[in-house]
Amino acid sequence: MTKKAYSFMFALTVLFMLGSCKKEDSTSETSAKTLNKSTFAPKSWYNKGGTIIHVFSNNGVYSNTGTWAWKNGSDTLEIATVKGGAKTYWKVYWNTEHEMNCKKVGNASAEDYKDQLW
Repeated sequence: MTKKAYSFMFALTVLFMLGSCKKEDSTSETSAKTLNKSTFAPKSWYNKGGTIIHVFSNNGVYSNTGTWAWKNGSDTLEIATVKGGAKTYWKVYWNTEHEMNCKKVGNASAEDYKDQLW
């Protein structure tokens, strides 16, 4: 093959590769994962396997016997499993209508939760 043919094939290969590179869409689900307090409650949130279930009512009731509130309007939840009981704190990183990601303050890593058992 001639030098011109190799150059042409190289150029086509480069164009094909550039065309196949996917740019991240700004409306993708990944970019939409922010904290949205308006869709957070009322809802039950289950971790994988359902070992932890958070039940948040709109009126600040947690699992029928406790309380929950956003700490100082932040991204951190203050939860008491019984009214007047000891409080735990959970940082919520993001939520969609059906998923959320949070961790108990002091734990090493965050966990995903869904609004149904999984």
